[in-house]
Amino acid sequence: MQKNKPGFSIFFLTEMWERYGFYVLQSLLIFFAVKKLGISDKDAYSLVGSFTALAYVNSIFGGYIADRMIGYDYSVIAGTLLLCAGYSVLSVLSYNFDLFILGLAIITIGTGMLKPNISSMLSILYKYNPEQKDYGYTLFYIGIYFGAIGGSMIGGYIKEYLGWMAVFASASIGLFVAFLIFSWGRKHYNLYDEREVKVTTRNICLAFLIIIGIIAISYFGLRNEVLSEIMFAIIAVASVAYITYNLFKLQGAARRKLFAFLIFVVISTLYWAIYFQQFFSVSLCTDRVTRLTLPESTLTGFESLGVILFGPLVSWLWFKLQQKQINTPITVKFSLSFLFNAIGFLCLVIGLHYAEQHGVLLSQWVIVGCYLLIATGELFIAPIGLSMVSTLTPPALNGAMMGVFLMSIGLGGKLAGILARISSTDGTNDVLHLQYIYSHEFTIFSIMSITVFVLCLLLVKPLNKLMK
Repeated sequence: MQKNKPGFSIFFLTEMWERYGFYVLQSLLIFFAVKKLGISDKDAYSLVGSFTALAYVNSIFGGYIADRMIGYDYSVIAGTLLLCAGYSVLSVLSYNFDLFILGLAIITIGTGMLKPNISSMLSILYKYNPEQKDYGYTLFYIGIYFGAIGGSMIGGYIKEYLGWMAVFASASIGLFVAFLIFSWGRKHYNLYDEREVKVTTRNICLAFLIIIGIIAISYFGLRNEVLSEIMFAIIAVASVAYITYNLFKLQGAARRKLFAFLIFVVISTLYWAIYFQQFFSVSLCTDRVTRLTLPESTLTGFESLGVILFGPLVSWLWFKLQQKQINTPITVKFSLSFLFNAIGFLCLVIGLHYAEQHGVLLSQWVIVGCYLLIATGELFIAPIGLSMVSTLTPPALNGAMMGVFLMSIGLGGKLAGILARISSTDGTNDVLHLQYIYSHEFTIFSIMSITVFVLCLLLVKPLNKLMK
């Protein structure tokens, strides 16, 4: 087994605690919005969708601030402190709706400051040992999912037995621990941004003003549903326009590959819109019509557990196919992610139909099975999509197009909130009626997934030609 680079544990633990806090909130936000704030399903879906989208979209601004103003290391430190502050606001002041929204806005830019920049710092760690880079990033990815499992599963029990204040406080404490770990490790292992980024008083003040501005914009985007939809529509159009602009500048194979990339970005957005239902409609279904022996939010942790369990198997599959010189097209891999989504939602439909016919609650293990299938599907698109960016885009555009791909995840989160409105229940408590509503919605998601699965298979040959 390879030995980790000195300082690797600092990145591993910092990102693990960041993901712990994020998944505490992501897995519980829909329940807090509906149960504690008392807002309707429709408004809750819109809020969670906007939060999910902003957490990814603000990574673009976090990367810009790091590149132009304060460097990776100071950006990560700022991210941990912003996140600690945001979760503290949720813990202490969440009884006030406006302050709760402010806390969410702070968390979105905190995530944007930390997440992309700690990944970039990790690449610097392996600058002189590139052969160890894949190994290091694999372990780093595992750290992400350990944090996700902890946030979903442990967070659910903290909320159940100690309350909302305690669970958000645990996230704040976790991020303060991350701040201490990174600050100590930065000095102890000399983990600094090696690029020539001049951290001047002027740049620090400018970064501060930009962060305040982003918090304000995010606040109003989270507060106003119409404004948020206009914001994300503009972001989507701007992303497509940017890619189209570069298409006209390129020639030959480079142009064809970038056009293929644009198609994959659209497919990716559709995938994440269905994937994120686990934090939207599936979560409320779990709470309302499922026979539970575990806290409702704890079940989402099985999706992260599935990634850790099945990740090595999928990696082994690609390795074996490569040994046999079988090159599986990106389109086929993407299509399989939709197939697993379709099967997962079909399991929910069958389980709900059985429960409705027999007058019983849905078994929680049907939900677990759905999450494990979704986890398997994720492995066919998330890592493949990240790798695809450098394969299909010119080197000069790699950074910007990585941002566009990550933005597609955020836009998928916003679209997930819009799609979830199909299951808005209008306050009904009748279990049979609720089972019918969720069964109808999950049938639609299953059909959508199968449709895109078939479409991807039909696009295999055309996209292969574009990628040559």
